[in-house]
Amino acid sequence: MLADMTVWAWLGVLAMSIGTIPPLWNWTTQPSATDESYARYYATLSSVTGVAALAYLVMALGFGTVVTPGGDLPVARYLDWLITTPLLLLYLGLLARPPRRLLAGLIAVDVVIIAGGVAAVATMGLVSWVFFGIAAAAYVVLVYGLLVMLPRSVSERADRVRAVFGTLRNITVVLWTLYPVVWVLAPTGLGLVTPSTEMLVFVYLDIVSKVGFVIVATAGSDVLKQLNTSNTSRQKDESTPDEVGI
Repeated sequence: MLADMTVWAWLGVLAMSIGTIPPLWNWTTQPSATDESYARYYATLSSVTGVAALAYLVMALGFGTVVTPGGDLPVARYLDWLITTPLLLLYLGLLARPPRRLLAGLIAVDVVIIAGGVAAVATMGLVSWVFFGIAAAAYVVLVYGLLVMLPRSVSERADRVRAVFGTLRNITVVLWTLYPVVWVLAPTGLGLVTPSTEMLVFVYLDIVSKVGFVIVATAGSDVLKQLNTSNTSRQKDESTPDEVGI
């Protein structure tokens, strides 16, 4: 079982490392990508899979797990999610350009979800399920933000921008919804699947939700020019005549 979990972790290292190549390639080969307005997009995408690759490397080497009253807590996995899931939300925000307060609120809710998951794993019995319930309730709020609130901001963007945003948003909502299902079925919940199977499923979901997201976002990088052109035009429209002439 331990050997299987190590194999799945190394698979995660390989997949996440490969997933880091497309945004880094665009970042270093496209002339416009060296501009700061483009670099933040590629830096965000490459950080998602880069951080995940490092987390899986830690797990593959047999580190990153802490024994708690509720069982083994995979600290490396939760640190990965604590960093990468806000980055995925940030990229969606870069496309939608919502008010900063809205994006910050969604990221804060995401942190509550991860913290609730950690607490649910580290505790036992009813207390564990209470923390799981808190995380689940926070996730409902996050889904509402992704399905209702963010689209209000992206509705003002070009058709291509809305299409790429919609695809990435749907990938995020559908796949993230499967994580709590796995938690319930795994030893952390009802214990219907083995730790090895849990690891395999989480690796699969991580690959699809992160590498898949990054590949789709990189393939749709043509929207960055539209976003930056739109942003420049908006700044000029909001400037005074004297400012425009500078």
